[in-house]
Amino acid sequence: MSRKVGVFALFLSLFLVIGTIAFAADSATDQTQQQPAKRSPLETGLIALGAAIAVGLTALGTGIAQSRIGAAGAGSIAERPESMGTVIILLAIPETLVILGFIVAVIILFTL
Repeated sequence: MSRKVGVFALFLSLFLVIGTIAFAADSATDQTQQQPAKRSPLETGLIALGAAIAVGLTALGTGIAQSRIGAAGAGSIAERPESMGTVIILLAIPETLVILGFIVAVIILFTL
């Protein structure tokens, strides 16, 4: 069963990589000498709102996750002080959500 999943994941990743390269090559040829389109104030506001939601919701989710991990980590450290390194790593993992949300917000702001 796990071999089938591995083969499926390999084909899926190859499909995504090849598709990304194909679309990148196609969009590079289409964007030669095009003028940027003018945006209405409503479009600009909606783009900014989308970027704010991308960062805000990821920060909210990270805060909720870190509060629960921190409470459990404090109890774990109280019982076993040698688990401090693991708890710190587990607290840092949710922060990647905020970083990814920030990257999505930057992409939304500068490409749309």
